[in-house]
Amino acid sequence: MSYPIDRNPTRVTPDAVARISAHAARQAPGVHTLVAVPARPYGVAIRLDDRAVSVDVDVVTWYGQSVLTVADAIRDAVIERVESSTGLAVREVTVTVQDVVVPGVDVPVPT
Repeated sequence: MSYPIDRNPTRVTPDAVARISAHAARQAPGVHTLVAVPARPYGVAIRLDDRAVSVDVDVVTWYGQSVLTVADAIRDAVIERVESSTGLAVREVTVTVQDVVVPGVDVPVPT
């Protein structure tokens, strides 16, 4: 005889989603660094409700890269990683390019 298993719900914190999102965004081609501020320590902001999440990512990219291509790569990477890692649906990923680094001209931004 088998008895039904009482499973408690699994919760994923906004901090965990932020770390997953930040890691995925950093891996996208053309990303120099994420812009971390006290309100966004990983360079991303998360809005989480029930089973969906919205992600805001602030980045610095390299001069010569297509901003639209970099933003699309970030969106694709974040959506794939968050959905596969957490099971949450990603409602939207907003990418803001805060700056562009010119190699040989700009001083490297601390990462």
